[in-house]
Amino acid sequence: MERKCYGKINLSLDSLYKREDGYHEIDTIMTRISLFDKLKIKENNTNEIKIKTNSKVLSDENIESNLIYKAWSLLKDRVKSPGVDVYLEKNIPIAAGLAGGSTNCAEMILALNDLWDLALKDEEIFEIGKKLGADVPFFFLKKSARAQGIGEILSEFKINLDMKILLVNDGTAISSNFVYKRLKDYGTVETEKIIKGLEDSDKSIVKDFKNVMEDVVYENFPHLLDIKNRLENFGASKALLSGSGASIFAVFFDEDQINKAYQSIKDDYKFVERVSLIDD
Repeated sequence: MERKCYGKINLSLDSLYKREDGYHEIDTIMTRISLFDKLKIKENNTNEIKIKTNSKVLSDENIESNLIYKAWSLLKDRVKSPGVDVYLEKNIPIAAGLAGGSTNCAEMILALNDLWDLALKDEEIFEIGKKLGADVPFFFLKKSARAQGIGEILSEFKINLDMKILLVNDGTAISSNFVYKRLKDYGTVETEKIIKGLEDSDKSIVKDFKNVMEDVVYENFPHLLDIKNRLENFGASKALLSGSGASIFAVFFDEDQINKAYQSIKDDYKFVERVSLIDD
């Protein structure tokens, strides 16, 4: 069994306040992108999970903290023979604001549901996902969505804007906890206005895309601000940090401009790729 694990970008990200439980109440717009990892899964004759990957993201020492392992661990007691071999082809940059771990986790849950004929209801799948990570339930929707709460309250909508996206990651790894601890900008994003503009095919709404984490990230990692400015100098309508970074995506509407930008910077950073939105 093989599954594609699509990454995501945040077209906006607002933090409303810090809750008593330590989490931040957020309001964000997420959409999947065409960049994906591949998850290959088959049963084995043991009762264990064996995970291999083309990436350094996994080692024997940290396997139990990996979300693929955690998804298997939550479901394994539902079957008599839970042994599986997993191969993860990692293409999404790690610790990059693209939810690579969360999308792997979501697809692992869906894959095991099929492989083991668990017949889980949608509500059960969402609850399992919520236990494993705030971003995980989003990937069950297969739609663009507004995410509220800590990310688990989802309202899907349709993007009717043909945006051309250039995605850049220079290899900087940023912990979301690092950013949240230093966050000072709260409740400043007009999320409903942005959603309406995306639904109404309003190109001008791109100027309103905002991520409140940018100030913290650019203050502590100023070289990332240089990437943002460089992309906008190529004619991008907006360049924005995704999640807590360090990936930055640029929105273009002109094919020549995005091609020129791509050709100019493709050899300058660890990861530069044109991606499209997956909104079906």
